[in-house]
Amino acid sequence: MAELNFDRAIKTARANVEKLVPKAKNVTLEEAMISSDGKLYEVTFSYDIDREDNLFGVGSDNISKLASLMGRRREYKIFLVDAGNYSFRGFRNHKEK
Repeated sequence: MAELNFDRAIKTARANVEKLVPKAKNVTLEEAMISSDGKLYEVTFSYDIDREDNLFGVGSDNISKLASLMGRRREYKIFLVDAGNYSFRGFRNHKEK
């Protein structure tokens, strides 16, 4: 098996977060690990997404700020990167253990 390169796998995964979820904000690396069979990197990112159905508008008062925060959700996704050639293989939802 080739030498592990987490930095390269994380970079590949992050590029695909930006490509597949262009409205993602506050992208945070949560976890990076190699699969039990050694064939994939499993890189977990979390990020904020603004809801499209936010009807509150933008304002400067505290109520508007609270409404804006309530219009966001935090998502967690696991991005899969091939351990052999560092190609992007897909992503899936993160499930609490």
